[in-house]
Amino acid sequence: MANSLMTGVSGLATHQKMIEVVGHNLANLNTTGFKARRAVFSDVFYETVKGGSGGALGAIGGSNPAQIGNGSKLSTIGTNFSQGNLEATGSAFDFAIDGDGFFVVDGGNGPLYTRAGVSHVDQNGYLVDSATGFHVQRFGTVGQANGLDPAFQSVGSSSIRVPLGATVPGQVTTQATLVGNLSPTSAEGQRQELHTASPFLIGGNPALATTLLNDLDNVTAGFQPGDVLEIDATDADGSTISHQISVDGSTTVGDVINAMNHEFTGGHVALLSTGALALTAEEPGPALLSLRIGNGSANTGQITLANQNFVTSQIGRSGEIVRGGVEVFDERGDGHLIGVSFERMDDGTWTMTAEMDRNEGTLVDNTIEGITFGADGSFESIQGPDTQLRIQFPNQANEQQIQFNFGSTGSLSGLTSIAGDSSIATTQDGYAAGSLVAISVDGSGLIEGIGSNGRRFELAQMAIASFRNPHGLNAEGNNFFAQSIASGDVELGVAGTGGRGRIQSGQLEASNVDIAVEFTRLIVAQRGFSANARTITVTDEVLEELNSLIR
Repeated sequence: MANSLMTGVSGLATHQKMIEVVGHNLANLNTTGFKARRAVFSDVFYETVKGGSGGALGAIGGSNPAQIGNGSKLSTIGTNFSQGNLEATGSAFDFAIDGDGFFVVDGGNGPLYTRAGVSHVDQNGYLVDSATGFHVQRFGTVGQANGLDPAFQSVGSSSIRVPLGATVPGQVTTQATLVGNLSPTSAEGQRQELHTASPFLIGGNPALATTLLNDLDNVTAGFQPGDVLEIDATDADGSTISHQISVDGSTTVGDVINAMNHEFTGGHVALLSTGALALTAEEPGPALLSLRIGNGSANTGQITLANQNFVTSQIGRSGEIVRGGVEVFDERGDGHLIGVSFERMDDGTWTMTAEMDRNEGTLVDNTIEGITFGADGSFESIQGPDTQLRIQFPNQANEQQIQFNFGSTGSLSGLTSIAGDSSIATTQDGYAAGSLVAISVDGSGLIEGIGSNGRRFELAQMAIASFRNPHGLNAEGNNFFAQSIASGDVELGVAGTGGRGRIQSGQLEASNVDIAVEFTRLIVAQRGFSANARTITVTDEVLEELNSLIR
């Protein structure tokens, strides 16, 4: 009879444990990241009353053994690692794992693992678990010094630093990229052009640059040493030119042209195939060019012109200007607005001209010339001498060069020239100094810092742990688990890889306790406890009957 008492006691003990497990689950119904547990029973060692037999061959059959059990025991308490619901919190420092895996913290005596991603940045700039202050751990080298971005993480430490308010240095602009369209139907710029009223002829034929002045039909008396041609002119910008060109019997038409070109800065003189001289502005647009050629008052030689003044054959006008702008940054991270304009030349190419406030800097080289496009409108080449602007900023020892990229040859992804409206947009690689003001975290656990200057920097990569047997982890309290022999070694990696779930920022994982299931188990445990108590009661009554027989 004693065995039946102990059997009942074992049943009471196991069902008591079951009630404790259910109670623990219900107590953590609203605990972030909690995983429900369940009690699993097994039977206890058996007393064999009669052994089994195999029987005699062809005569008597075998018999089964007769065994009496000694109750039940708690076999294991299993953990249900199924996904809990994700609940939005709005905090950038709350994280949940959608799938398998654990966040990693430094527990002081070793790493600990949790599904509860409630964190904040402490007074030292470390990302910590809000309940314990344990440092959240990172994976890999993201955020360490790389020669480009600022170094936010320390080599040799896996703790994540989020130094809000830290200074983010500026970066000098070295590259600028243009995208957009320059319409091929844009009006071309036109240079002002003047020419002589009558051509220079020799024997009735157009003169050449090598033709001697004295051989011209226009020369009525040969030039001698000491003679001059008087030049009265106006340059393109309106500045006056007054000059005497020395001529004699050896002077050629080309010599006179070269002498005149030496005086002009905004125009140039050339000999046309007709024998006429033409003065053309260097740049398209309105210009103030004028030119008059006359004989010196004391000359021996004389040249006769129908009109000593050059006459206008083409009025200068500006082409359609496509304007844009870009903010560039100097070595100190200070921004400067550069205006850029594109003008179509009369040869079909485009010229980019830059301008800026002279108080902010000086454009040493402000043009990029000879921008050409293919028949399909794709960018083709730069025929000019360079693709750079050169700027001298105050308090900066050296000129700053900015390389302009217009696209790849044959590509329509950069600057194009196709039918449609003209527009341009420019980006560049510099930025102003600022401070770290916020973070964002993507699904892989990559933490990006957001600067007050709009720049984004990779701060750190959150570590996510996985185990071959997560059910073998030891629960440590405070929502933490610790590695055990049963769990196997930890495998650290990036969220979304190796079977690990993805991280959801601004959300927390709710407890996966199912209240309906737990109430059902509670009733089952109560009934089991009552039934085992009844076993003890009945055994007690039987023992009492035995005692009464003695009396």
